[in-house]
Amino acid sequence: MDQVTNALRGDGIALSFGGIKVLKGLDVEFRAGEITGLIGPNGAGKTSLFNCLTGAYRPQHGSITYAGTSLDGLPPAARAGKGIVRSFQHVALCPDLSVRENVMIGVARNYSAGWASAFLPLSAGRKERQDMAAAADRVLADLGLADSADLLPSELPPGTQRLVEIARAIVGKPSVLLLDEPAAGLNNSETRDLMKVLRKLASTDLVLVVVEHDMDLVMSICDRIYVLNFGEFVAVGTPEEVRGNEDVVRIYLGSDDDE
Repeated sequence: MDQVTNALRGDGIALSFGGIKVLKGLDVEFRAGEITGLIGPNGAGKTSLFNCLTGAYRPQHGSITYAGTSLDGLPPAARAGKGIVRSFQHVALCPDLSVRENVMIGVARNYSAGWASAFLPLSAGRKERQDMAAAADRVLADLGLADSADLLPSELPPGTQRLVEIARAIVGKPSVLLLDEPAAGLNNSETRDLMKVLRKLASTDLVLVVVEHDMDLVMSICDRIYVLNFGEFVAVGTPEEVRGNEDVVRIYLGSDDDE
């Protein structure tokens, strides 16, 4: 495939567990300026691919690059330091921290004192705490969550908790944002709100990839879609191209969980 400058690329990514081939030599390119969908039935390998891209898994074969720079061998924290950020299938907010404090964790990597300084009453970290809180408040305001800043996650409906998790992911201004089933558990109204947020996030500076089972969401917001089945891509294209692909119609099941 042609090289795109600001792209997250996987070339020949192969991953096996106990002799079972989970990913079978995948070539993939997620481009900045696009919203890319990654879909497929239960057990297709979508989360495994995310884990390879973020360093949680190390593929047996293949290479991963961002903007032409190799990421091979880098652990998740180092990749996060390069602006490669992900969310998870299940909301993972700290229940004892306020919404603002949860979001502050996402920007702490940009400061020398680290995340702990945001929550300890130390004079050395006062200015950084103020800066982190201000950054968190700006993102919360952008997502329409300013009124929730001082609440605990348990006081929020599921859809708002999802948006808080996205706020935490974007507050540090990532270069790559990988969202794993962001619409899981949301009702129709909450999903529509999420779609508006994702469209707003799309920019030429961001690689935005969404794993999702909600086909209405995927077809509505994505510029390109990869369809994965049993560790192989069976289709890549625009929503219109994917919607009309006979293999996609045949294999896509829309199950709830990946692996």
